[in-house]
Amino acid sequence: MAVEIRLLGTVDAVLDGRWTDLGHARQQCVLVALAVEVNQPVTFDQLVARVWGDRPPRRPRSALYGYLYRLRRALADADDVALVRRTGCYELVADPGAVDLKRFEELTGAARRSGTDAERLGLFDRALGLWRGEPFAGLDTPWLGAMRAVVDQQRYLAETERTDAALRLGLGAGELARLTARAADHPLDERVAAQLLLALHRSGRTGEALGRYQRVHRRLADELGTDPGPALRAVHRQLLHVPVDAGRR
Repeated sequence: MAVEIRLLGTVDAVLDGRWTDLGHARQQCVLVALAVEVNQPVTFDQLVARVWGDRPPRRPRSALYGYLYRLRRALADADDVALVRRTGCYELVADPGAVDLKRFEELTGAARRSGTDAERLGLFDRALGLWRGEPFAGLDTPWLGAMRAVVDQQRYLAETERTDAALRLGLGAGELARLTARAADHPLDERVAAQLLLALHRSGRTGEALGRYQRVHRRLADELGTDPGPALRAVHRQLLHVPVDAGRR
């Protein structure tokens, strides 16, 4: 049976469209700790740190053996997937495409290498469509928290790069709702602010865009003690129909 190991949301394993029971949260942590580095060995000490942090059980090796045994049983019907024990380490052996996080990374990499904005937009849409919620939802260890922050940042970067492609294709009006929400969540992100200004301007709402620029300018000054950077200032000049080089004269 083909298997999908899903990390971008709740942690699930789907065998030919059928969900399989991965057990309790700590056992799911073991799967995540191996799946994020599919086909790479993870040492025993690394695995203990990822699953328990600095509070391991009295017999972590015995606990891991039990979790791995039950995970192997849960995945026993999956083709070409194995939880392998090697000297001093463990490894999830599988097609990287079986893990949604790895598919996301592959698709975003392909988008960045693609030759046209239309292709780039389609690949980013496919990558972002894999997300179902917070990564590793319901699981919490220090390592998982750090990994979640990394993966969330990857998603945020993919969203902003996708928006750049959409704006270059003239699709600004369709991006307004997403950009407005993103700007509210990240009010000091100048790249997002510039994207929202362009989307508003190209939707015939230049006055609103100019007002937003002034608010962002004030907030940057008040909270960071800085002025907008060159990219955001260039968009502002575009809204005013002033040539980009005018400020250098």
